[in-house]
Amino acid sequence: MSISMIALFILFFGGTTYCEDVQIEFSEDDFKCTLPDVKSEDDKLNVTRFRSDFSKISEVKFPGVIGPLNERLICKIKCIDGNWVGPLCSSTPDGRFQPILRECVYRNDHPLLAISFRNSTIEKVMHFPHGATIVARCRNFGLYKMKGDGVLRCENGDWAPRFPECVPTTLITNFTSDAPPTILHTVVSGSAVVSVAGELFVYPESSLRLDCVSKRTLGDPEWGWTQALGQHTQGWSEEEGERDTHYRLTLTKMSARHSDQYICASPAGHTNTVQIKVVSVICPPLKIGSPRVRQFAQGTRLGHTVHFSCQPGFHLNGSAVLICGADGNWSSLPPTCVETFCPMLNTLGPHLSVVEYNSSYGGRAVFQCAWGYRLVGPPGLECEQDGVWSGDTPRCTPIYCPDPIVPANGRLLTQSSSKHGKYPVGDLVIYACEDQFQMVGESSIVCTENGFWSHPPPFCLQPSEIRKADTIYIENTTLVHVEE
Repeated sequence: MSISMIALFILFFGGTTYCEDVQIEFSEDDFKCTLPDVKSEDDKLNVTRFRSDFSKISEVKFPGVIGPLNERLICKIKCIDGNWVGPLCSSTPDGRFQPILRECVYRNDHPLLAISFRNSTIEKVMHFPHGATIVARCRNFGLYKMKGDGVLRCENGDWAPRFPECVPTTLITNFTSDAPPTILHTVVSGSAVVSVAGELFVYPESSLRLDCVSKRTLGDPEWGWTQALGQHTQGWSEEEGERDTHYRLTLTKMSARHSDQYICASPAGHTNTVQIKVVSVICPPLKIGSPRVRQFAQGTRLGHTVHFSCQPGFHLNGSAVLICGADGNWSSLPPTCVETFCPMLNTLGPHLSVVEYNSSYGGRAVFQCAWGYRLVGPPGLECEQDGVWSGDTPRCTPIYCPDPIVPANGRLLTQSSSKHGKYPVGDLVIYACEDQFQMVGESSIVCTENGFWSHPPPFCLQPSEIRKADTIYIENTTLVHVEE
């Protein structure tokens, strides 16, 4: 098959059709279909020659891959009265070719429903071809009663029948009399799991408790089942906190004869149902490819779980818990362990720099500020096991010295270099004294990085005050010398 033909079929199917072994029928009729615009990234494609050859084509048959499961069909397009018709597809080369009908979209807009397709739960928007079926159940098993059909089929763009409703039961409605009773299940021994269709699958020899939740003051509910095989113990629970609300049915050492529909009817006549199937299901052993994956396996039979974790410095990519489902498969593929790295520090503020950086687990990022700025926040962050830094990135704020003190009979010859009137690091202040006064001390001081001036402000004194001060200093010095 030529590159040009591939380009044509991609044009028809929006890039989602896989084509090979193309069969082309030619006709001598002059009234043929025109060639659609062909887009190709191949520089060697001779579009002119392609248009000439294409003028004689009446039908093109090719395999196609359709839908979310890549279903392989045999498809064709036909030139009829100068127009292309199709694609028409069939599951077999000799079967009946039919138009591809409109697909259905599931938008995950039913929060109380759990939707599955081919035993896999759907958690996002998905497109389904005509004829595909999905299964719906109430997400919270026993807390809601499903009203409607749980199997829906895509019929040319629409789901049929309509999506079921989840009716809240007594625990949700605070025991209102018009609500169906809640059904709670407890596995006493053995194992059980809720299937994607909302059935309770139980492993043989397990023991189970079914509690019909209703107010005892309204009377006794009644448990029933559709097959008359054996009797089961029922009555109000004797456990603390459940005596006035839990009407219990006990099923012990369950076998195939316990597979049945169990119905609880409240004194007001409202019902709720749970479908139980006792099956011997064993899931295959899990194959773990990464030596860094740690697992704790409860077992491999129905309802058993396997918990996964990683060695320090690695984190799980996938589900941390796998459950052996009713179909004999694990709920998902085993996870892998990926080396943990913290995200890049791309939001560094102005004047902030990194002097040490290691984004792997246990590594550190150490920060410093430019000259004249002070670090606000932690000087360093650690990359933690979950791939998150131990805190927020610090920031840098400018360092200012307090306004300089102007001595009596003195003045400042310089002003702040900051537009805010503050004195940043490096600012120089020069003093001067009024006439008839002499300066004692430093005539200039500098704002240092610790936010203090390099020297105290000077004094502006008259000459007599300076001599007096010197005399006092000399006398004090002499006095100290005598005392020694």
